[in-house]
This record gives sequence, C-alpha cells and structure tokens, in this order.
Amino acid sequence: MTRDVVALILDERDRAIELLRQIEEDGLVIYEAEGEAPMRDVTAKRANRQRQIIERMDRLAAAFAAEDMLA
Repeated sequence: MTRDVVALILDERDRAIELLRQIEEDGLVIYEAEGEAPMRDVTAKRANRQRQIIERMDRLAAAFAAEDMLA
C-alpha cells in the first residue's frame, strides 16, 4: 500500500514539475475569469502553486521513505 501512495505522490509531483516547466521554459501563460469579471493573467500564481505542490510532495515522499526504513 505504501508503494501505491508513494507512486501517486510522485505522479502528482511530476505533473506539477511539467506545468512549472511549461510556464518557465515554454512561456505558457494562464488566464482565468470568475463570473462576469474580465480575464486576468494568473501565471505567476499558478507557478507559485506548482512550486508549493512540488515541495509538499517531496516532503511526503521523504516521510514515507523514512517510515519504510524504520519498518
């Protein structure tokens, strides 16, 4: 079960890395609008969110690895 969880964590991390790469290297720009509001550029917000996801997934994977070492 732990391996399945770690695999899911690493998949999520990989998706975040790929989106961050597209933003930083390929110049991907993300726009969004809420309701009737005009479209706005949220690229920086999304890039920061992807960095947070990567950091959290790394911590979770490390925690599971440490738990496996203790078992």
